[in-house]
Amino acid sequence: MSTSLSLLRQQRSTVLKGISNSKEQIIILADKISRLRAASTNLQKSISELESNKRQVDSLSIENNRWSGTNETKFLNKYDAYRDSVKSFLGDTINAKEDIEDTIRRLEDSKAAYINGLNNLQSTLSSIEYKISHVKVE
Repeated sequence: MSTSLSLLRQQRSTVLKGISNSKEQIIILADKISRLRAASTNLQKSISELESNKRQVDSLSIENNRWSGTNETKFLNKYDAYRDSVKSFLGDTINAKEDIEDTIRRLEDSKAAYINGLNNLQSTLSSIEYKISHVKVE
């Protein structure tokens, strides 16, 4: 009887450590998710501003009577390079936001798995506590 009680107490100790670890991991994941959501929101604001600026840049036009020859060519080359840079940067920024969103989804899945595991461990703990109480009664 004392051997089975000792074994049950060891199992309870192991389960309690698992519960503690799961709770800690859930807190860590929740913090990461929160920070990534804030970053994603800020990035979305930046993307919106950048898209607005890009539309303005794309709609710029030059007055042909004020520009001619070499100056016009230089300006157009630099303008095209600038537009390409803005387009590229916007694409990279959108990709970064999508990567953040993917990471958030993975972390949420991981958090859900830890919550499920925690629920299972709590159920196991209840079962062990029940068995301990019955072994003590005998």
